[in-house]
Amino acid sequence: MTLYDYISLKSSTENEFSNIQNQTEDSITAALRLEDTTTTILDDQLNQQMISGFAVLFAEYNRSGKNPASMNLLSVKETLGKGYDIYVINESGVIVYTTYPLEQGEDFRSIPYFYTYLTKVRLSQGFFPDRVVQEIPETGMYRKYAYQPTPDHRYVMEIGYSTPSFKEINNRLDDKDNIAELVSVNPYIDQFSIFDIMGRSTDDYSLPDNLTETNLKQVIANRKTMEIDVPSNHQEIRYLFVDLKNPRYGSDMSRIVVLTYNTGRVQDALNRLVFIHVMFGGCALLIGCVLAYCFSRRMTRPIAKIAHDADIIAGGNFEHRIGTTQAWEFVILEKSINTMVDSLKAATQKLNDEEIFHRNIIDQMPVGIFLKKMDTGRYIFWNRASEEIFERQAMDVIGRSDEEIFPAAMASRIKKEDEEALASRVEIKYTKITTKTHGERVIHMIIVPIYESKRSVRYMLGIAEDVTDEAITVKKDLIFSITRSDILDQLAVIMTYLERAQLKTTHEAMQMFFDKTIGSVESIKNQIAYEGALENIGVITPTWQLVDQAFAEAIQMLPNHGIDIRIDVNEIEIFADPLLPRIFFSLLSQSFRCGGPALSKIRMTACQEEESLMLIYEDNGLGIPAGEKQRIFEFGYIHENMVSLFLIRELLGFTGITIVETGEPGHSMRFKIVVPKGRFRYRK
Repeated sequence: MTLYDYISLKSSTENEFSNIQNQTEDSITAALRLEDTTTTILDDQLNQQMISGFAVLFAEYNRSGKNPASMNLLSVKETLGKGYDIYVINESGVIVYTTYPLEQGEDFRSIPYFYTYLTKVRLSQGFFPDRVVQEIPETGMYRKYAYQPTPDHRYVMEIGYSTPSFKEINNRLDDKDNIAELVSVNPYIDQFSIFDIMGRSTDDYSLPDNLTETNLKQVIANRKTMEIDVPSNHQEIRYLFVDLKNPRYGSDMSRIVVLTYNTGRVQDALNRLVFIHVMFGGCALLIGCVLAYCFSRRMTRPIAKIAHDADIIAGGNFEHRIGTTQAWEFVILEKSINTMVDSLKAATQKLNDEEIFHRNIIDQMPVGIFLKKMDTGRYIFWNRASEEIFERQAMDVIGRSDEEIFPAAMASRIKKEDEEALASRVEIKYTKITTKTHGERVIHMIIVPIYESKRSVRYMLGIAEDVTDEAITVKKDLIFSITRSDILDQLAVIMTYLERAQLKTTHEAMQMFFDKTIGSVESIKNQIAYEGALENIGVITPTWQLVDQAFAEAIQMLPNHGIDIRIDVNEIEIFADPLLPRIFFSLLSQSFRCGGPALSKIRMTACQEEESLMLIYEDNGLGIPAGEKQRIFEFGYIHENMVSLFLIRELLGFTGITIVETGEPGHSMRFKIVVPKGRFRYRK
């Protein structure tokens, strides 16, 4: 019985050590992930601000003849405002030009994973955001970074933004203080330290000793937790790897928490149990079998009670206490467990308070944020901005599914959006909703699946922003700008014909010129009528439109002409802005302006390449000079008979459609319109 009791207590003690170890490490992982989620939301809010900064930077890049050495970076920095700095990174990963002298000449090849990321950015195109991180070299400042390659893929343009609030936020979310509180409740941990993905201490950015550095490199390479036993020192060293890598960003915010467990304390407790059991076992043998039996029963009852109480506590009831027993040898164990439970209770409360704090931060954000569990389909978070946007109170949403909250059609649409987000890892779109107070509204939605450690989807995170007013203003400005330009062109034609008519002396000659003005007047009339029809639509949002029908509407807005215009695209619909007829009309007007005497035919065709649709607009006019093919899409561009197609590119870009000019100068003008997957379909 003595041996059996010892083995049971030994197993219970070791299980207790293992449970506390797992609970501590799970709490550390959860705390780091919660902090990372909070900073990720901050990063996402700054991305649009960084995109605007790149527009200014690349304007200077184009002005300098696309030569970074000729760029006035200080002027760009002054335009962007306080807190901004600019960096130009060459093909070797070296910062060759910058407004921040401390990082001049910084070579990112010393950070292999990040140099690989920069190379990927340089060979790609578009906007690449990064996290708010401490700058290199280490100065204690936190910066938000973003990257965008030059069109020739020789350089990577980088913008850094810093504000004192970054450091304040990072200090408030200090992972060392939070982890220190969690570690303090585990009596078996002697010390801990935290390292970043570069193997440097997050406390002072220093390198560890050689042995620790070697172990860290192995953990970072394998990206998983590693355990090392040191029997001579009665230690168990755990290198806890917390994977915080976000594929959207270049910087890896993963952490390695090195926890040194003192296994000697467990062995000391077991040694004390051996001594007590040997002593009582010897007494039992001397007194006799009967007394030994009675005494063993007396020993097992308090153990069972302690085990029972421990099971209740392990189940999460921290209010339960280890009951008092009459056996003095268990008093220390009872006190130790009760003390440990009190510490765990306090730590859990602290963690809950931190969670409430973070939830309050999210609740006060100006954009709608909501969270839904994927296994039940029920909402667990709905902040105040979501209440205002969707006009549904949190109490009416939390704990309920889409089918219980929304009409069947809307619930089905939300389910489809969730499936698309799962397939593409993120779904970004504009959607239109109808509210009781404000009527139709345009909402910018971002749907992101949140994965757990086993890579299964646990939550669906939604971010919503009401952009109705901005959308209406932008669309009306675009409509007015395009209509104004075209009407002025037609008025110029009318004035020319009237002036020529005044020089004629016969009624027949004058009537011929007056007849020519009728086509221009009809074109102006059609354009004004089309603009009025668009205003009646109200909130302008993208819709599915037949390409041939939109092209036919564009032809109707043209003045009288003798050009052979044809379209061969079958029954194809594309998801585009309602101004699609205006877009085609602008292309037709461009052909009429710069086609010259050679212009006699215009064609629109379609073909599918891989998963994209290609709409080809082509004429047989004089085309566009080679040096003007890219500039024609710049804002405010004017060259001889050509005008800027900047607004056309922006209207198509609302739904991810791109346009480039690929014609042969002197022989034809040819526009290639690329419609991505999911934005076109064939009418059945």
